[in-house]
Amino acid sequence: MGTIQGNLLLSSSCDQKLISMDEELWFKAEERAQEILCIVQPNVVSEANRKKIIDFVQRMIGGYYGGE
Repeated sequence: MGTIQGNLLLSSSCDQKLISMDEELWFKAEERAQEILCIVQPNVVSEANRKKIIDFVQRMIGGYYGGE
């Protein structure tokens, strides 16, 4: 068993790695989304679908983090 301080340091270290990974994944996702947007030509139907997807993702993230 580790000490409380040791466990807190380990937890903090893991949290920082997760945050770093999250930032890296978000950056890659944003880059990929931009690539796709440059290729795809929107129309009325695709724009409506895009808005539905954005709403779904925002609700999913808000539900995960407990915010709106």
